[in-house]
Amino acid sequence: MTKKSINWKPDLSYPSGKGATEQHFSAAANGDALEIDTHPWGDADLMVNGERIAHVEGQKSAGDAFREIEAVAEDIEAQKSQSDEADSKS
Repeated sequence: MTKKSINWKPDLSYPSGKGATEQHFSAAANGDALEIDTHPWGDADLMVNGERIAHVEGQKSAGDAFREIEAVAEDIEAQKSQSDEADSKS
């Protein structure tokens, strides 16, 4: 099954570019409110409905941390989609 891409939107109220200390992204998928916070030292947090459910650290950059935590979010939402489809068939 192909993963469904999540459409992340950056929070434009946060500073961006070189020197930005944190970036915040949000999205909605399967009725969940998703948020990712990234840090320039290669850490990122994933929140689902306001609860922190995943953390990555030690990546080379904020972009690498974002891609890793984004994959976690896509896996979680894909599993939820599969579960919802199975429930609707029963």
